Amino acid sequence: MNLKLRQIEAFRAVMREGSMVRASAALSITQPAVSYLIGSLEAAVGFTLFSRQGGKLTATPEAIQLMAEVDRLYLGLDAIQSAALQIANYERSSIRILITQALSAGRIVNSIGQFAAAHPGLKLFLDVDHRTTIVHRINTGQADLGIFSRSSGVDATFTKLFDSELLCVSSTSGPLNGASNVDANMLEDVPFVALKSNGLIRPKVENWFAQAGVKPNYVIEVGDAGTAIELVRGGLGVTIVSSFSFPDRQDSGLLALPLIPAEHVEIGAFTPSSQHENRAVGALIEFLQHTVSH
Repeated sequence: MNLKLRQIEAFRAVMREGSMVRASAALSITQPAVSYLIGSLEAAVGFTLFSRQGGKLTATPEAIQLMAEVDRLYLGLDAIQSAALQIANYERSSIRILITQALSAGRIVNSIGQFAAAHPGLKLFLDVDHRTTIVHRINTGQADLGIFSRSSGVDATFTKLFDSELLCVSSTSGPLNGASNVDANMLEDVPFVALKSNGLIRPKVENWFAQAGVKPNYVIEVGDAGTAIELVRGGLGVTIVSSFSFPDRQDSGLLALPLIPAEHVEIGAFTPSSQHENRAVGALIEFLQHTVSH
């Protein structure tokens, strides 16, 4: 027995519409074409599907039994179609995201929340960790997406999200009061709160000073930008941090001034290079490119 889909569709239409004419209209084919499909289906299955009694088309008991199976088939197809739609909309996907502490508060996480809200059913696992741990987990496929500033030593695919400008932060009563920007010569002998040398910003800061022939006056070294900013707020000299670590330039107790020449770090998304592309991850990265950078 070799049943064809068009035969089943014609049979289903006739059962639902109750006539060959209405079935042909529903299928957008001619009535003789419907009659041919029904006849060929009857020949294939070996029994009569319809009889005419008083000019009315009547389904045989065998047709009613067959229709029950056809309905089950179409219910299965509807379930497959629904599942495919959910997969297409990332509703059956999951994304394991890692982000550094410096980026964990603000518009990146806000945008991730917007993306999740727009895709109900998408499972997100978001954790904050140190850069070295994130790099290891990305390189070994233990995470689908890492978000941090660009650096070497990451065996992963990098997608730039935005540039984060470096800013010199000083208290409003500090040595830079009244300035609109900062060059290295202005900071000579000024107490400087430095970020740790194993980070990404410290080498850029040292290179910025070296290009101007200025030796920075490091008075304390701290592990994160938030601590550096609070020390400066307390009156301890100046510091240089990423603009992402200082999102509120209207802070009444602090000045945040651009550097001359300008310096920046690239903030990006890292994905394991050895894995097949995750469509949901790709869609999230594209969403972040359009929302975070604006």
